[in-house]
Amino acid sequence: MAFAPTEVSFPPYGDGSILGCFDEKECGNFFEFSENRENYYTEYPHKVWVTTPWHMDGGWRFAKVKKTVAYILTNDEDGNDVVEKWYIKKYREYAK
Repeated sequence: MAFAPTEVSFPPYGDGSILGCFDEKECGNFFEFSENRENYYTEYPHKVWVTTPWHMDGGWRFAKVKKTVAYILTNDEDGNDVVEKWYIKKYREYAK
């Protein structure tokens, strides 16, 4: 399970960039995702929150989340960008 931090949750606690959650199909792990408000990797409109606690490695990955699949930007051991394809079950958007 990986929950987004409170700073992206709904006001008054966060900035309201939280969008929803999903279960990854292969292992059934739960992830929340929010808007990508960074000024780079704009072709990936989301951040998928992948670790708790968040101080471990930033806690998120750039992503493009759709209803049945998510494209997650990671790095290989040489530091090159690699896109992983995660299949999704139980995709849910949060009501604002």
